[in-house]
Amino acid sequence: MLNNAEFDHLVIAVPDLQKYVEQCEGRLGVGAVDGGAHPGLGTANALLGLELGDDLTESLGLARQRGANPLTYLEILGPDPEQDPALAAGRLAGITAPTVQRWAIRPDDFDGVVTAAARSREQRVDLGEVHDMTRRRPDGVVLDWRLTRRTPLPWSGIQPFLIDWKDSEHPASQEMPWVRLEKLWAASDEPAAVGSVLDFFGIALDIIAPGRQEGETEGLHAHLKGPGGSWTL
Repeated sequence: MLNNAEFDHLVIAVPDLQKYVEQCEGRLGVGAVDGGAHPGLGTANALLGLELGDDLTESLGLARQRGANPLTYLEILGPDPEQDPALAAGRLAGITAPTVQRWAIRPDDFDGVVTAAARSREQRVDLGEVHDMTRRRPDGVVLDWRLTRRTPLPWSGIQPFLIDWKDSEHPASQEMPWVRLEKLWAASDEPAAVGSVLDFFGIALDIIAPGRQEGETEGLHAHLKGPGGSWTL
């Protein structure tokens, strides 16, 4: 393992936030809470707490979180109807249905991993640039964080991005319903190359050929389970 990194959150991108928040509730039996908007980016989100099974945590190779409530969540990301639709076009390009778009890991040493990636001989480990971001929760609390961002998404979102919440309260620490991530896997025509990139992070993710199962496109896929049912994307 490159460093002690934890699973932070999984992003499901949708073309219509309210519509698919309702669909998510219909499938999983719990309603996502309003997470707030991303000013200037055209997007807003809704959140659910996310529990990872022990087997999944171990198979991914990430550090096991301690405590009763892990700081991990599911983000449903869509256009913010109160912002210019053109602003969200880049972040949601090609999103016509719920899609597991990307995922974030939270390293103990954010700067150290960024530096190691820049120096890596594996040229395909490109984290992009570090961006500072903020958003205001519906309760007025302002969250301040930084993350790595590259456009287009590296390896169709299979390569995780890094996040550092600085001194902000982690989003998963607020009161919200929880669902369980039963399985996370990737589909790619270049499994060896993708696997090499994941090795840099110390992550072991199942990689299969796209189209092996109906509707399985290149990128990330997940199986979620809630009190009211399951959802495979």
